[in-house]
Amino acid sequence: MTLHDYLRVLREQWIVVMIATALGVGGAAGVYFFRSPEYTAKLTMYVSTQGADTTQAAFQGAQLSQDRVASYTELLTSSRVTTDVIAKLGLPETTDELAKKMTATSKLDSVLIDVTVTDPDPRRATEILNAVGQVFPDLVNELERPTIPDATSAVAVRVVQPAQLPDNPSSTGLSVTLTMGLLAGLAIGLCGALIRSAVDVSVKAPEQLRDAVGVANLGTIAFDSHVPSRPLIVHEKPQSPRSEAFRQLRTNLQFVDVDNPRKVIIVTSSMPGEGKTTTIVNLAITLASAGARVLLIEADLRRPKVADLLGLERTIGLTNVLSGRMHAAQVIQPWGEGALDVIASGPLPPNPSELLSSRHMGELLSELRNQYDVVLIDSPPLLPVTDAAAIAPVTDGAILVCRFKKTTCAQVAAAAAAVSAVSASLLGTVFTMVPSSGPRAYAQYNSYYRAEQPEAPTNLDGPTASGDMHGRLSALHGVPISRVRPNPMVRDY
Repeated sequence: MTLHDYLRVLREQWIVVMIATALGVGGAAGVYFFRSPEYTAKLTMYVSTQGADTTQAAFQGAQLSQDRVASYTELLTSSRVTTDVIAKLGLPETTDELAKKMTATSKLDSVLIDVTVTDPDPRRATEILNAVGQVFPDLVNELERPTIPDATSAVAVRVVQPAQLPDNPSSTGLSVTLTMGLLAGLAIGLCGALIRSAVDVSVKAPEQLRDAVGVANLGTIAFDSHVPSRPLIVHEKPQSPRSEAFRQLRTNLQFVDVDNPRKVIIVTSSMPGEGKTTTIVNLAITLASAGARVLLIEADLRRPKVADLLGLERTIGLTNVLSGRMHAAQVIQPWGEGALDVIASGPLPPNPSELLSSRHMGELLSELRNQYDVVLIDSPPLLPVTDAAAIAPVTDGAILVCRFKKTTCAQVAAAAAAVSAVSASLLGTVFTMVPSSGPRAYAQYNSYYRAEQPEAPTNLDGPTASGDMHGRLSALHGVPISRVRPNPMVRDY
């Protein structure tokens, strides 16, 4: 990872870092205010040799003292010393507990040994340390005494100065404790952010999407919390950034294969809830506003939503044609002033996959191909059911919709493999619900698009339909689009 990648991860996971840092500071403050202060008493001992009456003997004695210092440092915290101290003062601690309170250190080539005792009670720490200063010299004298009777030991240990009662606590102060907590929390937060980013397998960038499926990303649609109440953004707010994103998608789709224009296109997704239906409806309106004759087929026979979004009747539609009870011309409903036609789902069948993979579906698309510039097919997701894979072979290609930070790379790859398995062509992808700000903001638009003049050559005033409810749709009264509102229960995006 580059420095830019690390910074992006921190921007994405800043909440994790902040929470960990806050917990670290809070924990440090709790430790400081709830722990008892500790005091450290210090005592210094001097190691020397005895009986050196010549210069050479003095030098050898000094060397002997330095050699003994390292051993005495370890001996000071041994059970032999702590046992004698506990017996002398009548302490309740065990030898191991007392040894943990004691430290013995010595500098290199020095004959001085510094001994410290840390305890919540300063007077008790001083008493323990002075007891050590009494017990240890006697122990050294016993260990160093020669076997010759009445001989003096070669090495002696003396206390330089008795331990003094400490005035100030030796435990860390508030500022140091909080700083340590801050650094520890920050380190844990950074590690947590990197780990969380590493285990996140969702698609977060168009580059990931392209690597997973091997085709280009045709459009990036920004997230809009008002989509459930205003899904037809291209019609209601044609100068909005999202509307411009759909126009960009339309342009990119037209240049997928200039020599072989794709007329019949199926739009699908890996899983439900990725914005597939909202995307195809706005794409259809965008294509129609540019003057193309567009037919939108609602082939999602499990959870149809296109008719509800457009305010059209869906009791008669595709299933009536595929079952042989009606002709296509009888179920087509115009939306607007004829620029966009829609075939609703019709009654929901018990066997959608078999119906969509039937010979009648291929014949229907062949017929409609010659009547429209573009035929868009809304289908169910690829992974839960096989409906989209059943339709794809009789189309000119598929567009795969992927939702930001919900769809995983494995799901996208599996969906692309399902399209390839039926020898269908994957034209590209659409990346939906991308945040408009932040480290992953790929849908960035400026105010230029808001000032752009509307490009709609065709006046889409509202949906009209013809036909009846008994087999043929009789002419319905035109309804202005201002009075047509999508079903509020429809939440594809």
